[in-house]
Amino acid sequence: MKTGTTAVWTALAVSASLMHAAAQQPTAARQSGSYSLSGTIADHEGKPLGGAEVSLIEHDSATRLVRCDTAGRFELRSLPTANVKLHIRRLGFASRYVDVAITGADHHSVVVIELDAAATELAGVSVVDVANEPDMRLREYYGRKSNNAFGHYIDGSTIEARRPQYVSEMLRSVAGASVTPSGRIGYTVRLRGCPPLVWLDGVRVPGAQLDELIQPAEVAAMEIYNSFAGIPAQYFDRSATCGTILVWTRAK
Repeated sequence: MKTGTTAVWTALAVSASLMHAAAQQPTAARQSGSYSLSGTIADHEGKPLGGAEVSLIEHDSATRLVRCDTAGRFELRSLPTANVKLHIRRLGFASRYVDVAITGADHHSVVVIELDAAATELAGVSVVDVANEPDMRLREYYGRKSNNAFGHYIDGSTIEARRPQYVSEMLRSVAGASVTPSGRIGYTVRLRGCPPLVWLDGVRVPGAQLDELIQPAEVAAMEIYNSFAGIPAQYFDRSATCGTILVWTRAK
């Protein structure tokens, strides 16, 4: 009887364990399942902003970028978590970072994100005096331009004077750079034969091409490094074996 009782209790324990595991499977699936997010980018009057760029930010880097359609709509699928951070950009509007919590029972949420119109900037004077430059990013840029001979530096005033259709055209004169037509937007840039790593306002954007990220009128300055030499320590990345491009946008 004792042996039989032990066998019964063992069978019951195994059965309970299996039932508990089965009960946990849906929860595990929900935890490991992907999330999705869709929405519309608009101004404060509710007018959709077609062509706005929506970047997914993870660990201070843009890991994915989508462009809104003509109705301002976008969609991001296969998101790893329910809490995501987005960076929205649109020419003529102040860029914006937004934290979104996906709360839908089906792991999907819909959002409407409004952007503030940026004040119109008058073309003409470009301030280059480090002592009077209010933007710390550009102070550092002009400091490196004066003291770091390893980089190639392009000011916003130079871009204004040349009036390129695409930002990448400004790199035609950079040693080691090649600019070839892209099958998507503008041109494809390569440094020493392969794609460089691009940073936009201090945010790492792996796999991005300049013309997909920004338009000439938005650029305040650019730094191009075709090797590891001279790259500022905070932007040094060992994966950037083909070079690094730092892009600084105009203050909104």
